Amino acid sequence: MLKLMDVKYLAKPKLKEPTMIAAWPGMGYLAKISADYLRRRLKATLFAEIMYYHNVLIYDEEGKADLAPIKHKLYASEEYDLIICVGDAQPSIPEESLRLAEGIADIAVKYNVKQVYSMAAFPNDFYEEPQVYGVYTDDSLRTSLEEAGVKLLDTEGAVNGLNGVIIGIAQLKGIKGVCLMGDITYANVPQHLSSKAVLEVLSHLLTLDIDTEQLRIRAEKIDASIKKRLDIYQDEDDIIIPEEKRLGYIS
Repeated sequence: MLKLMDVKYLAKPKLKEPTMIAAWPGMGYLAKISADYLRRRLKATLFAEIMYYHNVLIYDEEGKADLAPIKHKLYASEEYDLIICVGDAQPSIPEESLRLAEGIADIAVKYNVKQVYSMAAFPNDFYEEPQVYGVYTDDSLRTSLEEAGVKLLDTEGAVNGLNGVIIGIAQLKGIKGVCLMGDITYANVPQHLSSKAVLEVLSHLLTLDIDTEQLRIRAEKIDASIKKRLDIYQDEDDIIIPEEKRLGYIS
């Protein structure tokens, strides 16, 4: 019988009261870039996979069709007492997001997780260093976020998708949660500088020593590539780009 969500354990990490970091692709790819970078720097090891079937049927060039499983991988760092969950894609409908978030929160309970951090993008026009904003589910977290330089949002709003939903579901299971959000300008361009800013705040909160300079280098390469393409378009008179937009900040 098909299981819509199947958890496969590959190892049994020795963890005490780990913090969980959870991330899925979103605007600017900020969350997934950040989580993947962190797990690699910490040399976290894969210990579990969640196979989840989404609301879509795929078919090949011969017309053969099948369901499309998406993997959500969980990595452990015994040295830093961390679990890092990274998903390949977001569920396509709200009910799937809630079901998957509950499954991941159940794994957090299983491993005695006391706090979950997620990451997301904060669409905003900016031209200096990206800022980091935050929301939280427990009042005891407010002071540490402020001391870390997180700008707590003072207007009502919403964080869409699993990167927001996960800390709400975790709260229902007695686990505190924080969602850190970095400034982004372009939703479809990888935002490595914003990921760098979020990771630096997260590292401060978790007392980790993470070198994030590679993220700045990647941002500069993407910036140069995009500006080169814009210059080509302008030279060919294919499009007209205002000077202030062409020279603006792109990460």
